[in-house]
Parts: sequence; structure tokens; C-alpha cells
Amino acid sequence: MLAFSFSDLHIQGGMPFMAPLTLLFTVNIGIFIYVLLAVIQKKQFNTKWLEAIKQIGGLAAAWGTWSTIFGLFQAFDAIEGSPEVIPFPVICGGLKVASLTVLYGLAIFCLSLLTYIVLKLVGNNSKS
Repeated sequence: MLAFSFSDLHIQGGMPFMAPLTLLFTVNIGIFIYVLLAVIQKKQFNTKWLEAIKQIGGLAAAWGTWSTIFGLFQAFDAIEGSPEVIPFPVICGGLKVASLTVLYGLAIFCLSLLTYIVLKLVGNNSKS
């Protein structure tokens, strides 16, 4: 069984790519808490906050995908320029690491959509 800590995954996925995803996730959690508290307290909230949750999730998916493609481009460039044959397990390990950012981005996107749907159904006292 593979056991990775959250910080290990960030380091492997590359901090310049994983840190913005974590920031987007944190912002979405903050917006979710704000809207949820408004719903619980039966206060009105602007529906733009719900749209922000959905759009930030979409940005996370796009950033994760872009990061993966950028990493693959760099890896293939390095493999192409290598004078020796790269072992297949090394290539597979690199592909596994490259997929971290897209998986993280898509997980944030799915959680954002789920949050959006739940808050949209529960929060019927919102204002436009």
C-alpha cells in the first residue's frame, strides 16, 4: 500500500503547480462556510458567491490539466534529449507524478460542483 502525506504529494506534484490549487481549494472552503452560515442563520446571500464556487472549481480543473500537460512536455523534452535509453519503470513513475496535478484539480472541481449543487438546493433565500 502506498502511503503519502499531503506535503509529499505537493512536493512531488511541484509546488508552483500544487500551491495555486491548494489556494483555490482554500478560497472555495471559505466561500462555502460563508454561504453555509448565511443559510443556517437564514440570512440572504448574493448568488454570485455560489457562482464563484463553481467557477473556482473550473479554474482548479483547468490549472491542474495545464500543469500536467506542461510537466509532460518538459518530461518528453528531457527524454528526447537523453543520450541513453530511459527505463520503462522510470517513465511510468514520471507519468504517475505528472498526473497528480490533474487529479487534484479534478477533485477540487468535483467537490466544488457538489458544494454548488447542495447550496443551490438548500439556499433558497438568496438574492441576485
